[in-house]
Amino acid sequence: MSLNKFQFIGNLTRDSEVRYTPGGDARAVFDLGVNQTWRDAAGVKQEKSNFFRIKCWGKTAENAGKYLGKGSKVFVEGRIENTEHQKDGQTVYGTDFVAEYIEYLETKTPGGRNSAPANGE
Repeated sequence: MSLNKFQFIGNLTRDSEVRYTPGGDARAVFDLGVNQTWRDAAGVKQEKSNFFRIKCWGKTAENAGKYLGKGSKVFVEGRIENTEHQKDGQTVYGTDFVAEYIEYLETKTPGGRNSAPANGE
C-alpha cells in the first residue's frame, strides 16, 4: 500500500494566478503560508512560517482564480510530485504540491474584493 497526500490550512501570500495551456486547460498557482507553533524547552511559545507553492488544474483552478486573493484562508488537500528540468546544463530538482481539493474558509478575491464561493471546489 502507498500513500501520497498533503493537507494544509493557511493563507495565500499573493493573488492566485491562472493560465491556460495551448489545449485550453486551466492551471492555477498560488503561494500558501502555513504557521507552525510549539513550546521550546523553557516553555516559551515559538512560531515559524512555512511557504508552499500550490498548483491545481481544471475547474478547481478556474475557481481559485475567481475566489482566491492574497489573505484568503483555505484548507488544501492533494498530492506531492517530484519535478526536474534542465537549467544551464544542470538538472534542477523540485517538489510540486498539487491541490485536488480546496475548501474556502475565508476568501478575498484577487484585487481585494470579498466573495463567498461554494466549498469543496
